[in-house]
Amino acid sequence: MKYKAVIADVDGTLFPPSEMPSPKPSEKLIEAVKKVTEMGVAFSIASGRSLSWVEEIIRGFDLKTPIILDNGARIYDCKNKKYIWESLLSKETAEKVLSVFKKDKTLRVYIADDDERLSGEAKITKWKISKILVLGVTPAKADKLYKELKMIPYIHATKSVSWTGEKSQSVHVTNFDATKQVAVGKLLEILRLRKEEVIGIGDSYNDFPLLMASGLRVAMRNAVPEIKEIADYIAPSYEEEGVVEVLERFIIK
Repeated sequence: MKYKAVIADVDGTLFPPSEMPSPKPSEKLIEAVKKVTEMGVAFSIASGRSLSWVEEIIRGFDLKTPIILDNGARIYDCKNKKYIWESLLSKETAEKVLSVFKKDKTLRVYIADDDERLSGEAKITKWKISKILVLGVTPAKADKLYKELKMIPYIHATKSVSWTGEKSQSVHVTNFDATKQVAVGKLLEILRLRKEEVIGIGDSYNDFPLLMASGLRVAMRNAVPEIKEIADYIAPSYEEEGVVEVLERFIIK
């Protein structure tokens, strides 16, 4: 069998983009994932979401493979229920990022401090920050923030679609080596697989590193143009259960 692992994004890939915790996967998705895992193919996710926001996915798919969270800042072992790799922002760097966001009082800023999602710097207690996130801004404002953040050393900034369509975007900030591409590399070391044996599926700007780290690059039909441009295959949209089609086409059949 050519492909031995599938790594899928969540928002815009498995489900519609949303600012709510992920729902339980559909029965069709659950059945397809069950079939590929029974064939010995690992199924995982690479999401900008934190652990508490993907718990229904873990339960629904009964995942045992490690998963990538916080846009590549953490890898979580679903079987043993613990983090097995992480790259966190230093306090100094996090404060620099937050200083950029403080300039615009209209921004909705969230901080992932360990497993807590906080809505303000004053609420930070542990300073184990895996990600700083701004939700629901226009593409123009997302571009402006992105350009300003690029001036800060030792961070990785990226954008994603935060709601249906491209009119509402989010901005993610993680440590400089906390990307989906780096995390996929770490995951493949754990699974003892080669890049050529992996299918990566995504839709948004922050999935560029995921696809670049995969042997077969799959973009959803609803993906942004930049992702479609690097894709080997365009799958049906999340509304059409595109991930199911990918599993059936490249593995099950």
